[in-house]
Amino acid sequence: MKRQRKAVKLRRKSQRILQWSSSAVLLFLAALVVERMGFHGRNKAEVGLTASFATIFLVQRICRSRVLILQDEICVVNAVFKYSVARSAVAQVFVDIGGNLKLKTESGEEVYVAAYSGSLIDHFVGSSDRAAKRIRQYVKMKTATSRDSAVRRGLAISWLSDIWLVAAVICATWTAIRNVVG
Repeated sequence: MKRQRKAVKLRRKSQRILQWSSSAVLLFLAALVVERMGFHGRNKAEVGLTASFATIFLVQRICRSRVLILQDEICVVNAVFKYSVARSAVAQVFVDIGGNLKLKTESGEEVYVAAYSGSLIDHFVGSSDRAAKRIRQYVKMKTATSRDSAVRRGLAISWLSDIWLVAAVICATWTAIRNVVG
């Protein structure tokens, strides 16, 4: 029985730090808003709470972009969509002139990797180049098992991020109901 290798996750450390630090700051600000304004005053702290939760959702979604290197495919998880490309279908892995990491398939499709999009700091640090090199090493081990050259696209599901969207929708609904009722 063959043992499956664990998925390798490629993601910038700065995104992880930004994700958690900004979420913590926004939660602290939301708690401050509720404490200072109260829920039952005319200042409508619920609106501030809704905005905080929605912003946390956006930050979490964007900063959770990553590349997963699986046994037979490369999975690019961007903020909204997830792209799966068979390892044998990857023709080229490159960093364009803007510093963006991209995968080009045998059929000519390009997949943009949001986790390694161009940044000013990356020109000095080189994380996009390191990620491209790591993916290239993986792609060199091509197998002839898959003839699928199509890029499969689906919605990226991130329960950790989506919890904040649900909280924002609940707060917005609650605010709307309170405004209508009185």
